[in-house]
Amino acid sequence: MLQFNLKKKEARKELYYNKDNFISELGVELINKKTKFILNKPNSSILSDERLKIKDSTGDDLIFNDIDLFLQNKKNADAFICNFDLQIPLAINSQRFFQNIYEILNMDGFFCFNLLTLNSFITLQKIFLEIDDNVFNGAQRRFGPFHDTSDIITNLNKSKFKEVVVSTEQLELNYKSLDKIRADFKELGISNYYNETIRTNKNFYKKTTSLFKELISKHHHVPIEIEISTFTSWK
Repeated sequence: MLQFNLKKKEARKELYYNKDNFISELGVELINKKTKFILNKPNSSILSDERLKIKDSTGDDLIFNDIDLFLQNKKNADAFICNFDLQIPLAINSQRFFQNIYEILNMDGFFCFNLLTLNSFITLQKIFLEIDDNVFNGAQRRFGPFHDTSDIITNLNKSKFKEVVVSTEQLELNYKSLDKIRADFKELGISNYYNETIRTNKNFYKKTTSLFKELISKHHHVPIEIEISTFTSWK
């Protein structure tokens, strides 16, 4: 089972994370496009972001900052809506997590969330695979966790959620600077949170800088692929 350094995640989030980053804003937009079609508006909602409030709903909203602390309270609601905050919890044990959400939701409750899929950062992962193989003679786990959409659907169904629907949004960002990639990733909250030691040294940084300069000189940019899956389901 994958293990993560959650203290490191929270520390990085406090230092660098910007909730108004472009990926977060796109995620909010994708979710809001789904929730605006809900006919029976919930009387109570649990949200990871106040921007996810369901249009025309008049009930109470609870905004949470820490998903793990929230689940300990077991507060019930008619809707649970989350923007990218489930990447790590679902990587640890998706079926158990879905069962917890199922118990929290009231009858006919609505569940909606975004995830980054396995088709994200493909080029970047290949680049660092080459670097790690050259410097350390083997791959390092530097990215993720990302999710297989079909696995998520399967586990939602196993957890008794109904009418599971998923839509996918793909985009490609073209970067001309390694420093810009690093700066944006910090704001996005994307970092290595695996609870294992990731090897680096002077040769690694030298090879990384050299390879990115070569790629940008040859192709004028480095592509960063991002694929977002938006899931909706009902209890």
